[in-house]
Amino acid sequence: MIVVGAPLYNFSIPSQLKAWIDRVAQVGRTFKYTDKGPQGLAGGKVVIVASTRGGLYSTSEGGRAMEHQESYLQTVFGFFGITDVRIVRAEGLAMGDAGKAQALASANSDIKVATVAANAPVAVQAA
Repeated sequence: MIVVGAPLYNFSIPSQLKAWIDRVAQVGRTFKYTDKGPQGLAGGKVVIVASTRGGLYSTSEGGRAMEHQESYLQTVFGFFGITDVRIVRAEGLAMGDAGKAQALASANSDIKVATVAANAPVAVQAA
């Protein structure tokens, strides 16, 4: 399991996280090129993204249009072959004490769901 902390900075990810992704994205390690295009080499993993946001971006079409954090991370990890990307989101943190408390409580609940599901045993079917 890979856990990534990703605050939303100016509608995207922080430069430090982008630099880490650039270090991890290595031909022959996390992906390779084939005659059919790129192929991820890091499949079979679960990524949990802990996302924090001062405003609300997931609850409206306009907010989702401005958000380039979750979609980018899902695309990058998908490129690496990781398709099980779970988002734990705490948003609205700068919108007053009540909104912050609600966002943190919701994220705490989502963390429990994401980690329990990620640690569940995988059933293997005999051929």
